[in-house]
Amino acid sequence: MYANSSPIIRRLRHAGFLLACGTAMLGTVQAAHAAKPAPPLNPPAALEEVASSTTSAWDRVAVLPDGRLLVELPRWAGNTGPGLAVLDASGTPHPYPDDAWNDSATPAARRLVAPADIQMEADGTLWVLDSGQPDPTRPPVADGPKIVKIDAHTGQVAQTWAIDPSMLHDGSHPATMRVGRGHAFIGDSGVPAMIVIRLDTNRQRRLMQHTSSLTAGQPITVNGRVLTNATGHTAIVNISQMAISPDGQWLYFEPLCGPVYKLDTDLLIDPTVTPIELEEGPTLWYKTPALGGITLAPDGTLYFNDVSTNSIFRLMPDRVYQKIVTDSRLHWPGGSFATRDGQLYIPTGQIDLTAPFNGGHNAIQWPVHIYRINIGALPPPKF
Repeated sequence: MYANSSPIIRRLRHAGFLLACGTAMLGTVQAAHAAKPAPPLNPPAALEEVASSTTSAWDRVAVLPDGRLLVELPRWAGNTGPGLAVLDASGTPHPYPDDAWNDSATPAARRLVAPADIQMEADGTLWVLDSGQPDPTRPPVADGPKIVKIDAHTGQVAQTWAIDPSMLHDGSHPATMRVGRGHAFIGDSGVPAMIVIRLDTNRQRRLMQHTSSLTAGQPITVNGRVLTNATGHTAIVNISQMAISPDGQWLYFEPLCGPVYKLDTDLLIDPTVTPIELEEGPTLWYKTPALGGITLAPDGTLYFNDVSTNSIFRLMPDRVYQKIVTDSRLHWPGGSFATRDGQLYIPTGQIDLTAPFNGGHNAIQWPVHIYRINIGALPPPKF
């Protein structure tokens, strides 16, 4: 039956993977069973405010090796300052990695035109995805779309990779990225697809275009309101969030509206895998609502930032699912960061009130905040 399949697909199937008939999913026996829900954490996790802003809406955060907070400030949200900024002890933002990389006079190939995602690795390597699109509804700036590798210990740019223009279609928007196993995996939220770049050779491939797991299938709802784009129509955002396991083997992703899927990166890095096998590859990992971020903590727990109800959920390695907090202060919890000492940093940028998601009108109620949860001190679920 599988004689014409790639060696990787045959290996996965012989290892116990099952093809779900009539779906676009390939999952393990374990993943076929729903996660065991636990009652909400009681008392809920405590929020500690660690930073605020009255000028910039951030959507992602990371912690530098020296403990400072790094924030991403998306151009499309109306921000006019640096695309990446480090916060000093008083919370004042400073361009990162330096002024030149955030200066509009610097050639596009050597500046951050429009950062779209960041990934901080345990060794201090910072990966930045630059979409090159200050306005995702317009084509990218020439030489703008790229990957930037930064040594976060020194703040020096180590290398850049330009995204080949042929990888981007009319309407494309590189929105999220994770790096692992010598490859960069980039999600195109405009024309849903996965762009895979082998970093040592710079070989680039566009895969899984319009695959159902990458494609938005429902509206984005925040506190009962359906988000609308600048023209007043229902906002549609395809694949927009990612997380990757420390060994690079498993990629977790979702269109903004949810749900979350899991994919073995073997399928993405092997050029012999067929389009049909790639379409069958993703496993529906959990039927989440709209998420502003997916974070994989060092202990293997996934944290889902639910923008629809201002909540944070955790999916534990044993597949126990639990809400740890719901709080009105978590207004659009974005791309968070989990430290090795058990702290979860969560930016709340009110992204649903920015013009692209609010019918063209910016209605952010300043200030916006970054909160911290001591996840290392959270008790285990009780049933």
